[in-house]
Amino acid sequence: MKYMPHLTFVMLIIGVCGCGGNIATVSGKITIDGKTLDKGDIGFHQSEGAAVSTTRINADGSYKLGPDSNTPPGKYNVVIIANEVKVGNGPGSVPMPITITPLAYSEKEKTPLKAELKAGPNEFNFDLKTK
Repeated sequence: MKYMPHLTFVMLIIGVCGCGGNIATVSGKITIDGKTLDKGDIGFHQSEGAAVSTTRINADGSYKLGPDSNTPPGKYNVVIIANEVKVGNGPGSVPMPITITPLAYSEKEKTPLKAELKAGPNEFNFDLKTK
């Protein structure tokens, strides 16, 4: 029993520090040709490794990967994809997805967007170019 206060203190420290000390969070804004991108998805794909973390892009162009995404620090290729659905005129028109973002940003191997995430909070803003 004489070690109980010490054990309680150690357990308290472990509980406060947690095991998530090596997790990156990331947030920022996405624009396309300087204008807010108000829809779509952003994905962080580890350059060397299998980790992938994705989230939605909000109407104000912002995004956030919180600690629940369990994103490890490291180098990432960033993929951004946004589409909208257009319905043609006339009877029997079928909804068709129209790509908003250039295809160059949609493939892990080809995207020019890179980010090196550190443990803790990170901020990355991206301005996509259509030309």
